[in-house]
Amino acid sequence: MRPAVAAALIAPWLGACVSYHAQPLHPRQSARTFAARRLDAPALKDAVTQLLPEAPAQWPPPKWTRADLLAVALIDNPRLAIARADVGRALAHQITAGEAPNPTIGLQSEYALHDTPWLYGIAFDLPLRSPTLRRLAISQAQIATRRERWQLMGATWAVRSELTAALSDWQGAQRRSTLLDELTRDQRRLLKQQRARVAAGEDAPATLVAVQDALLQAQQEQGEARADAQRAQSDAAAALGLPPQALDALRLDWPDWGTPPPVGADQLEAARARALLSRADLSAAIDGYAEAENGLRQAIARQYPQFTVTPGYYWDHGISKFPLDFDLTLPLFNRNRGEIAEARAGRELAGQRMLALQEAIYGQIAGAERAEAIARDNESAARQRRDSALEQLRQARLGLRLGAIDQSEALAASVAATRAQLDLLQTQARWQAARDALEDALRVPLSGPELNMRQSAAPSAFSRRPSGAGVPR
Repeated sequence: MRPAVAAALIAPWLGACVSYHAQPLHPRQSARTFAARRLDAPALKDAVTQLLPEAPAQWPPPKWTRADLLAVALIDNPRLAIARADVGRALAHQITAGEAPNPTIGLQSEYALHDTPWLYGIAFDLPLRSPTLRRLAISQAQIATRRERWQLMGATWAVRSELTAALSDWQGAQRRSTLLDELTRDQRRLLKQQRARVAAGEDAPATLVAVQDALLQAQQEQGEARADAQRAQSDAAAALGLPPQALDALRLDWPDWGTPPPVGADQLEAARARALLSRADLSAAIDGYAEAENGLRQAIARQYPQFTVTPGYYWDHGISKFPLDFDLTLPLFNRNRGEIAEARAGRELAGQRMLALQEAIYGQIAGAERAEAIARDNESAARQRRDSALEQLRQARLGLRLGAIDQSEALAASVAATRAQLDLLQTQARWQAARDALEDALRVPLSGPELNMRQSAAPSAFSRRPSGAGVPR
């Protein structure tokens, strides 16, 4: 009967154990799966729709906005998958932190030359975990989970920043390539006209050198623009978690590229205040300070005695015995001073890191605001030069129709106008980069379709910590 009772007691315990299930990796299959990813995948449509304010009217969209592509990146970017897995691991650690220590069982036996020769015994070591230490361990795990979530939010913004920069470079390279195509055509026509003038004896042969050099320079710039476009496409694909060929047919909808809309003073001030109190990396640093504070409290709690209870049972030559032992860890020699000193120094280090980061954020925002103001002024000056060049081109074409100038002079005016447009495009790219840098400093989009994304569906992108939470002083 006793074996049956033992089996009945052990069976529920064994049934509660977790079984192991193998989950092997298949690199060959995963490589093929990645290479087959597409922007027009039906499954991607359902996932993207959950992040957008409304479902796309057509799939795939004829033109992709930055919000559409950011939604794709939130779903497919592999670094975000790793960050989410880190959060899952931190959540699992909270289970470990809240668990009571398992008892240790010891079985004893002894044989003696006696009427009842065998001695049987069993003993349990039951560590008595301090309620304070258990509470602090749970709090530590919760803080670690919050830090991982802030890291996820930081990684989300980093992916958004990389995607925006790649799309901006791609847009600039495509526009530059279009203008350079026009410039190359004009330079070829100008070279043809100049050769005809040299052949007719109107100009010296040496005049061809400058025209040929100008054509070669335009062709070189054309090649560089195409290379820049290919590189930007690859960077955008990496941010999206897609192979580069998946973006071959992509058409980007970014109407205000190069001329970002103005930001109101109130909006900018509110974004600055939030960044100085709750930017994701700052929030992670604040939780780092809270973690160090918690570690110091644990170190102080461990300077007090720790108890272990050891109940047991012995069958001692026909006599039943029930011992009850107490083990006491006494920190008599050091009172845990070393660990306490290390924890106190760690708290000081965490606080200084948080303050240094906050000061750096302040400087980043101030520098980005000034850089954008300068870029905006430069764009305005370049726009005036472009308008002047276009006016000269208009006058040249009018003079050509009236016979006041020849074709070469009109082509030279066209080349000058295209060069002015290229200069304007360069200043617009710098202005856009300056706006992107300001958004990076603030960790919030200031304009565009991203503002309409569903906050509840994508909290990792734009979530904020409640102001003033846990800031060390």
